[in-house]
Amino acid sequence: MLGLLGVQAADVRRMLVFVVCLVLATAVHEFAHAYTADRLGDPTPGREGRLTLNPLAHADPIGTIALPLFAGLTRAPLFGWGRPVNTQPRYYNRKVSMRGGMALVAFAGPLSNVLQALLVALLAWGLVAGGISPEAHASLFGVLGLFFIMNITLAVFNLLPVHPLDGGKVLAWLLPSRAQAVDDFLAKWGWAILLALLLSPALSVIFEPVMRLAFKSMALVDVRWLTAYAGLLGR
Repeated sequence: MLGLLGVQAADVRRMLVFVVCLVLATAVHEFAHAYTADRLGDPTPGREGRLTLNPLAHADPIGTIALPLFAGLTRAPLFGWGRPVNTQPRYYNRKVSMRGGMALVAFAGPLSNVLQALLVALLAWGLVAGGISPEAHASLFGVLGLFFIMNITLAVFNLLPVHPLDGGKVLAWLLPSRAQAVDDFLAKWGWAILLALLLSPALSVIFEPVMRLAFKSMALVDVRWLTAYAGLLGR
């Protein structure tokens, strides 16, 4: 049936693996936002049930499920997002400014993705050191590779200094008060700038050195890990 629709079994597997990895990565990302806001004194994430690692609490029906499924079936570029965590800066304790608190909450998400990537790299290294061959277990190492690259991508993308991304809030904190107009401009037109980045080669230029470094890191663990990742993507 899938063949009649022009969809191969490999595409379905790739799609399902991507969705599972995205659900897990975004769940930790959004939980990090919620946990940081809670530690700063904001009860909103807790009231809305976001202080949990349960992926269902953070999944967005379109960004986490529908879009990745569609992309997998049509072989379009895989992309997605989680459900944003609501936070009320007025509840933050007075040890930090409201803008500083927003920056901390925002930065916690990408930081969690970096930590996830590091943990996966350590796991892959430990498996190889323990005698488990990436060649003999290509599916396992392929999934680990996808999760590693996905978290690196999510961290870098979300740190782009454009609203409504996390990097926009971090930049707002870093900018001096005399540059408020810059933040106001990014808050108003950030969506247009982000759309332009997504539709232009600019994003590829930004990510090229990041991906090169990520692939080199995988090769340092074991070049066969990189091969297993490429095999999962059908490359």
